[in-house]
Amino acid sequence: MQLTWHTIGPILAQNYTVIAIDIRGMGQSTIPASYDFTSSTAAEDLKGVLEFLRINETYIVAHDKGNGQAVALNTKYPSLVKRAIYTEYALPGFGYEDIFSPELGQTGLYGNWQLAFFSVPDAAQYFIQGQERQMLAWYFWHASYSGNSVISQVLLDRYTREISKAGYLRSGFEYFATTLADAGFFNSTFGKQRLEEPVLVLGGEASIAPVSLLQSTWGPILKNPSYDIVPKAGHWLGKLSSFVELC
Repeated sequence: MQLTWHTIGPILAQNYTVIAIDIRGMGQSTIPASYDFTSSTAAEDLKGVLEFLRINETYIVAHDKGNGQAVALNTKYPSLVKRAIYTEYALPGFGYEDIFSPELGQTGLYGNWQLAFFSVPDAAQYFIQGQERQMLAWYFWHASYSGNSVISQVLLDRYTREISKAGYLRSGFEYFATTLADAGFFNSTFGKQRLEEPVLVLGGEASIAPVSLLQSTWGPILKNPSYDIVPKAGHWLGKLSSFVELC
């Protein structure tokens, strides 16, 4: 949701028009009647916003699940995207499933087991509803470089209010449940083509790193890539000014 960009959005806005979108079923956006959260369908929402604003050329910066929608937009409307930055993600069909699966022999809460858990929305909602703040506090700690200092209590409260609204916790989990459908879309798309425009792929030092991991997951998709690692960062790159410097 747009809160991801609360730190770097104002910095980028000094030189660019910044549009930070709450994707369908998140933040201040509505839950779609179709209940379709696939990347291909959600990309049409992005296209609709740009059309409404009469924007026919754009730069894209995407994070986590937003990458799937951004890449889908890019493949469906290649003339729309001039350059892109994709951060902290591997597309389904191109490495996401490897991150999704707990590592062999790994114990405790330090893997990415939650991705598989979230992909079963009935179970995830049942166990987390009523404990949204505790789940978010754990998630920010789990995926950050510096523990819970990555997010203020004010922002944690705001995130909690947003996902505690009726239907919104479930909507968030539905994005994880689209993994197989998204993998089918991306595999069929990139079996025939690669993205042409310049793309910067970023990972956090304590998250999706080193550069070789970024290369193995994004290399088959991109024709003109650059790769870098954001130092002293975990998953939450948008909270860091060093992210802007790399951009």
